[in-house]
Amino acid sequence: MNNIINYIKQRITNSIDIAVVTGSGLSDIKNILKDSIVINYADIPGYFNTTVEGHDGAFYFGNFNGKNILIAVGRFHYYEGLTIDEVGLPIRVFNELGCQKIILTNSAGCLQSSWNLGDVMAVSGHYDFTFKHNSKNPKLVTGNKYYNDDLIKMAISIKPDLRIGNYGWVLGPMYETISEIDNMKTHGVNAVGMSTIPEVIMAHSLQVDLLVLSLMSNYAIGLTDDQLSHQTVLDNSIKYNENFKLLLISILSNI
Repeated sequence: MNNIINYIKQRITNSIDIAVVTGSGLSDIKNILKDSIVINYADIPGYFNTTVEGHDGAFYFGNFNGKNILIAVGRFHYYEGLTIDEVGLPIRVFNELGCQKIILTNSAGCLQSSWNLGDVMAVSGHYDFTFKHNSKNPKLVTGNKYYNDDLIKMAISIKPDLRIGNYGWVLGPMYETISEIDNMKTHGVNAVGMSTIPEVIMAHSLQVDLLVLSLMSNYAIGLTDDQLSHQTVLDNSIKYNENFKLLLISILSNI
């Protein structure tokens, strides 16, 4: 960790007010930064590189609206062969650099047929459906120490029609079966995805203020007759990216 932090501090000498992790197809937010400094993951000693399409693999640091912002374009996933702690490494980096407010974004499968693609959900709780730590009955993990109430309320004040709900974390990289989706819906899952929760767990352990925003990029299997693929997720994330970016810009302006 020391080598990672020392390398980044050689490039970034200012304090960091807010950090952001971008999900699949959501990297366009980096373009709001002024005078950005780019640090490729591959150039950082001891750091991992991304392997999933749509996750570029670089830190972007710059100024927006008077705030110093660090954006991680590209995240890691448990299914890439990493441990949960390794997937949460970007959160440790943010914390070591002094950042106490983090926004995680992701593209997720929507389990609510009454919701629209392109809707954004602020995550207020999650279930671990990887069955790596609980083989029988996943429990809801929620509360201010995981998902910061003040940040959620602030996001709602900006976008009153913001969806609020629970995220179901699955291992991936394959998509879910209809039976799995039905099970999640029974538990109270509103959106499903293959990322984010290891980062939430790390943020919780470091007592960092966290806001998680999920873009509804596709309907989960069984809700429609559409064929589901990673390319569909990427295409829809890009399609609905502009509205999501405007929301993020407003949130970053108000934090």
